[in-house]
Amino acid sequence: MRAVVIEEYGGPEVVRIGERPAPEAGPGEVAIAVRFASMNYTDVRNRMGHGLGRVPFVPGVEVSGRVLALGPGVEGLSVGQPVCALTRGSAHAEVAVSPAALTVGLTEDLASRPDSGALLVTVPLALILLRRASHVTPDDVVLVHSAAGGVGTALAQVAAIDGLSPLWGTIGSGEKAAFATAHGYGPLFPYDGFEKEIAVRTGGRGVDVVLDPIGGAVRRASFDILAPFGRLVTYSNASGEPEVIPDSEWLRARCIACGGISVGQLSGKTPELVRPWLEEAVRLVQQGALEVGVTDVLPLDAAATAHRLYAEHRVRGKVVFDVGPTPG
Repeated sequence: MRAVVIEEYGGPEVVRIGERPAPEAGPGEVAIAVRFASMNYTDVRNRMGHGLGRVPFVPGVEVSGRVLALGPGVEGLSVGQPVCALTRGSAHAEVAVSPAALTVGLTEDLASRPDSGALLVTVPLALILLRRASHVTPDDVVLVHSAAGGVGTALAQVAAIDGLSPLWGTIGSGEKAAFATAHGYGPLFPYDGFEKEIAVRTGGRGVDVVLDPIGGAVRRASFDILAPFGRLVTYSNASGEPEVIPDSEWLRARCIACGGISVGQLSGKTPELVRPWLEEAVRLVQQGALEVGVTDVLPLDAAATAHRLYAEHRVRGKVVFDVGPTPG
């Protein structure tokens, strides 16, 4: 089968298309003939050697397509059924294998759209961040870093569904500002100096919740604008800078809290906790209540181009590969 292959760590130039044996479904697993597969920042981190990927490897964690084969013990799915799945990696290929617990059936209509291969990372994470990890209430002021990213795009829409106030966000360009506003954001701030602007806007009080995938200097500044009982939840470290977490004495003195979430780690250790969020994500997208925000659909051969978009900070929403029909 054709697959994206990373044989050495580095920049977008190390991304290649190669031939690999098609994986087979083991016990409790599903083999999927991939139609759509999404890019995520996880794939970028793995390519650079900052994640769990060990060369040589095939990147990718979320896909949609049709069930090709069922491993021993799998029930509730059938060969030929349209599905989307959160895999444990190796999804940027013509065939992917996923745990049955992380594979969800789709309608034929959604399965035919690129959105189907791009909804099981960002949407479940947005649901978890707002409803569980940070326990946002309607009175909370919430600041989302990278508002125009994939998770940011889903967060603003989940907030609207849940009856929350429009989220505040940070963005990197005017084009991204327009994209974030179109998906429901309220005030938007540049990364450089956002903490000063927010301090002025809130009369020095600050915000109740910060959702941060960036880390580094952005995270350091974010702790300073948390109001009493405020919560910062980190779900990535796109800056690549050393992790910044104040010590417990400082947190106690400020009366604030810090937490973290990784859907990848959670799905690997306790898939039964992730499954309901996956099903809710599919329901929201199938009903048209939430738009994933796919902005680029590329052939699998353009995988290096997708990585360059991330390297140049040009990604808005989601980038999806149209893998096409799997050869017989």
